[in-house]
Amino acid sequence: MWAWHHARTMEAPPSQPHRSSPIAEQEARRIPALLAGYWSFGQYWGTWVIVVVELNRHRGLSYGRNGVLLALLSIVAVLVMTFGAPRLTRFPISSLIAGSLTTLGVGSLAMAVLPTGTLWIAFILVGAGNGLIDVFLNVEAQRVEVATGRPVLQWLHASYAAGGVTGAIVGGAIVAAGAGYPAALAIAGLLLFLTAAWNARRGAKTRAPAGDPSTFSLSAFRRHPTLWVPALVILFAFLVEGSMDTWSGLYLQDQLGASASKAALAFAAFSASLCIGRLFAGRVLFGFGRRITIVLSGIGAAIGGGVAAATSSPAVVAVAFLILGFAISASAPAAFGLVDEAAPGDQANGVAAVTTVGYSGFVWSPPIFGWIAQAFDLRAAMVVIVSTTAGIVVAGWLAPRAGRDLTTD
Repeated sequence: MWAWHHARTMEAPPSQPHRSSPIAEQEARRIPALLAGYWSFGQYWGTWVIVVVELNRHRGLSYGRNGVLLALLSIVAVLVMTFGAPRLTRFPISSLIAGSLTTLGVGSLAMAVLPTGTLWIAFILVGAGNGLIDVFLNVEAQRVEVATGRPVLQWLHASYAAGGVTGAIVGGAIVAAGAGYPAALAIAGLLLFLTAAWNARRGAKTRAPAGDPSTFSLSAFRRHPTLWVPALVILFAFLVEGSMDTWSGLYLQDQLGASASKAALAFAAFSASLCIGRLFAGRVLFGFGRRITIVLSGIGAAIGGGVAAATSSPAVVAVAFLILGFAISASAPAAFGLVDEAAPGDQANGVAAVTTVGYSGFVWSPPIFGWIAQAFDLRAAMVVIVSTTAGIVVAGWLAPRAGRDLTTD
């Protein structure tokens, strides 16, 4: 979700205006709409975690087929981010943001109403919406952050996690009430449409910053071999976070027999701790330096995930998800900070390269985990997901020790 955004944020930003200047105040008025848009993005995925069980049962989808459809979704998202988004920058950023949210909203409705044989169309629409949102809302948030001097990006990604909380709660309540998954997906789509309209009205009419095709080149690894360290950290961190969005609800309901309400509370605990971690944990852990932050983050995630995979109690899983979310929240931000030392003077290409590797986990992990769940069970898939946290620890341990102060962002 960060490829294009991080490539741009590594560039030297313009001097920031004073917070009380008229320009800063005007730009600050765009913040609530942006946060609402990203919140509705998280709301969709929080809803998905809960309703996917009922959707699979109603449509007769096996774990393996569900994994293939999720892989299709991820491939579309990566292609849209890499090749589609840069070609859309001639349009106003407000229109692009509104269109991105609307695309995901249409995908949510399509997921609810399309026949099983054409359900792949809904996954393509959801993937396209994801890719566009990840690019254009982050790009606009970065621009507003520079203009206002406020931590807009930090708030933006915390709002996604907050959406995961509300989406899981609303989805769980709807399913528990017997309304069915189409109603939950329809509500998620409606919220996306509403925030799209808000951003269309409140957003800037200027064009989105044009992307540089070179930022998507993997040649940075040839020039800077040590980039593989942060790349592996990001790969494993994104794999765990993405797997929670797609498989945790199935694990709780199908494997542990939890009700939709209990599964919603457990995932809400994960999303809430991820939100808190994004806002506070990274700041605390960064005091140890990025290398130690990554190692501690991986160990904490392994402990929380290990407990979740070992127990049969949904209540214990909820507590374990709290630990997992809080710990994993600091991994990727700390790893991105290592790029500055690994690729001095080439940070934009370095960030884009490591993010491309990180995002690849969203493509190949769903079919693999789907096959494991199909061949064995969901607990085996969860064990494999948790075991990937060892990659965070090992990669963090292999990171070069700080040659200069790495505690600053």
